[in-house]
Amino acid sequence: MIKFFRKIRQNLLMDNKTGKYFKYAIGEIVLVVIGIIIALQINNWNENRKNKITEADYYCRILDDLKLNEKLIDENYKLTTDRIKLTKSLIKDLNSIPNDRSTILNKFVFALRQDVSVPSNITFEELTSSGQLKLLTDIKLKNRLIEHSTFLNNSLNLLKENRNEIVKRYTDFELITELGYQDIEYINRELDKEHVAFLPKINWTNDPTHPIFIKFQDNLIFILGMQIRQKQHFSNLKQEIQEPIELLKNKKCK
Repeated sequence: MIKFFRKIRQNLLMDNKTGKYFKYAIGEIVLVVIGIIIALQINNWNENRKNKITEADYYCRILDDLKLNEKLIDENYKLTTDRIKLTKSLIKDLNSIPNDRSTILNKFVFALRQDVSVPSNITFEELTSSGQLKLLTDIKLKNRLIEHSTFLNNSLNLLKENRNEIVKRYTDFELITELGYQDIEYINRELDKEHVAFLPKINWTNDPTHPIFIKFQDNLIFILGMQIRQKQHFSNLKQEIQEPIELLKNKKCK
C-alpha cells in the first residue's frame, strides 16, 4: 500500500503536475490523520469496554464481601447476646451462696471468650490502595461505599478497644492462684494432685466481703457493659450495611 502511494506521488512529480501533487499529498495526510483518529477511537472503545468489565467485577466482589460481612455480623451479634446472658447469670451464681468456685470460673472463661470473626473490607481496600477507585463510575454508589468503609473501620476500632478492655479485666488480678484459675477446666486437666496441693485454697466466692469477691463482681459488671456496647456496635453495622448491599444488588451480579 505504501509503495502504491509512493508510485502515485512519483508519477505526479515526473509529469510536472505540482498542483495535483500537493492536493494528493494533503489528501494522503488527511487519510493518515483519519486512520490515526479511528485507531485511537477503537483503542479507547476497547479500553472502556475492559474498564466496564473490571468495574462490574469489582461491584460483584464488593457485594460478596458485604454479604459475608452481614453473616459475620449476625453471628457476632448472637454470640455477644449469649455472652451477655451468661455474664448476667454468672453475677447471680456468684451471689447465690453457697456456690462452687470451679463452676463460676469456668462460666467466667466462656463469658469472656473473644473467638469471633470480624467483618473485613478486602476488595474495597484493594480498589483504593491500587488507585483503581476511579473505575467506579456510579458516583452515588462510590460515595456510599466510601462512607461504609469509614463506618466499618471506625466500628472495628471500637470493637477492638472493647475486646482489649475485656482482656485487661480478665487478667487484672495480682495473684492468679488466689483467684483460683487452677480450677478452670483446661488448666485443671493438666494438673495432678501434687500440683494442686501447692496452690492456695481460698474460698472467696462464698465471702461477699472478701476483696477478690468484690473485685471479681466489679469486673463482671464492667465486662457486661463492654458486651452491651459490642452488641450495639454490631447492631449499628447491621443497619448501616443494608443500603450498600441493596445498591450493589441493582448491578445484577451473576
